[in-house]
Amino acid sequence: MRFDIPPLDKIDIRLLKVFKAVTECNGLAAAEETLNLSRSTISIHISDLETRFGIKLCTRGPSGFALTPEGKVVYEATLRLFGELNSFRTTVAGAKGRLMGELSIWLMDNMVTDPQNPFQTALSKFRSRPNEVELTINVVPSNDVERGVYDGRCDLGITGSRTDLTDLIYEELHTESIALYCGSAHPLFSRDLDAITDEELSDVDFVRRGFVTHEQEMVETNWSSSVTSMHTEATLQLILTGLHVGYLPEHYAELWERGGQLRRINFARFGVNWPVYLVSRKLDHQSALIAAMRNDLIDVSRAMKR
Repeated sequence: MRFDIPPLDKIDIRLLKVFKAVTECNGLAAAEETLNLSRSTISIHISDLETRFGIKLCTRGPSGFALTPEGKVVYEATLRLFGELNSFRTTVAGAKGRLMGELSIWLMDNMVTDPQNPFQTALSKFRSRPNEVELTINVVPSNDVERGVYDGRCDLGITGSRTDLTDLIYEELHTESIALYCGSAHPLFSRDLDAITDEELSDVDFVRRGFVTHEQEMVETNWSSSVTSMHTEATLQLILTGLHVGYLPEHYAELWERGGQLRRINFARFGVNWPVYLVSRKLDHQSALIAAMRNDLIDVSRAMKR
């Protein structure tokens, strides 16, 4: 029987890791730091993989990087392959009473100032077990977190975004108090902000967040906006210009509020509590390694509420 694709060996795994990194960095130049390889070396590795498989995986050059249709198929298969390899390592390590494998966790930005954030304590608990885990932590826009879990680019995510993607589990860790703010250079700053009404906000330029929850959608529906922010820090920068008002987590805004650079606008009317979710794939897709970290996050979150 003849196979068009040769059996995989160790070098193919290495080349696939390069291809995966280039795809996720959206180009050879952007992948140089991630891979600690020169662009010319990366290009050779991609060419070697294309020769090995007999297909064109991507276009690359002055016009930019893009996967071919065949490249998309190979990338998705690569994610599945590495997931299965990691699951194998975890299963074998579990037989020895150890956690082993690769674990990737994506976080929304600026969780570190949240006193309810369970991540640091949960990670310490996770690391206290005998383990040989290669851990990768990434901070990305909130809506990218659930998409990363869905696509298999990460194993677990913590985010305020929820679009109920198929095959994902959303577990509420805690709620985050979000308030509407203006900066010291904004015309509203000197007003009695606790008395500001919807009508008085009709002419302001609002910073719309690039991810949407059902609660947020209801609050923001009728407000005008000329700018969208994907990150909490970007939202703060825009508010501090004095040109915009926008939502920030109270724990994050507190430093600038104490310094007189921000003021909160009528929290009784515009303040909201938005859930923060732990996102994972359905349980039948979870390895013992992922399940251990997931359980630690949930246990710590529950303990913090007591």
